[in-house]
Amino acid sequence: MAQTIIQTISGKEGYQMDGPNLLTHLHHRNISIYFLAGVATAPNFMEEFRIKTVERFQQAKWHVRHAEVLFPYGDWNCGLALQLHELRQDLYPLWKSKLAAIGGRAAAETIRTAYDGGVLMLIGHSGGGVAGIHAAELMMKADEISAEHIRLVQIGSPMCRVPAQLRASTLYISAAGDSVTFLGSWGGWEKGRLGIFRWNRRKFAPDSIVRVPIIGKHTDYFRGRSPYVNVEGISNLEVTLQSIWSWLQGGCS
Repeated sequence: MAQTIIQTISGKEGYQMDGPNLLTHLHHRNISIYFLAGVATAPNFMEEFRIKTVERFQQAKWHVRHAEVLFPYGDWNCGLALQLHELRQDLYPLWKSKLAAIGGRAAAETIRTAYDGGVLMLIGHSGGGVAGIHAAELMMKADEISAEHIRLVQIGSPMCRVPAQLRASTLYISAAGDSVTFLGSWGGWEKGRLGIFRWNRRKFAPDSIVRVPIIGKHTDYFRGRSPYVNVEGISNLEVTLQSIWSWLQGGCS
């Protein structure tokens, strides 16, 4: 499958597998958006990003049924050691079953209480991106939603295996200098043409991956004010949000 270039508003390039616009092919314009925070996160860390994201969908004439920030591993008031242990277990499970995913299970339980059809979009930062993948898979396995209605975004997240049916609807965003994005793996063994097994480092990767030119590092994707504004007057928050919107629209800036 060919690759097409994602162009962000600041000119940086990533890549996306050829595919349809991820919004316009749907027959309805209802969406529920959940923002999943990583470990030891401040309660208001993603709030401005949540507000701006909802505004963007509303401007595009979408009905946002629900928009909420979740803390699948707890916020910064919870014990860091326990949160890291839970995330490590989700990222490097000792068994293949995802039913034991701690963060994903916590997120799915909350989402179920409010989700009432339409598109379900999960935007996760750091470990929240791992929990988002697990939550979506758990809900699909329970026949609560189909892959067609799920959109997943991982921002500054460790690499984790993405189920085959979700790869086309998953976007992975990283930035230079974000050490968290070097954790985990998308790799897996596969048979080559001669029947010899080889390691494919992108075997379980999402179809769409983009690097954004933000100012700062892992905790700075959602900064909306100086000094996190580039020479073009564009903040990190705007760069991150526009990258998501471009992906949803088919890779066009």
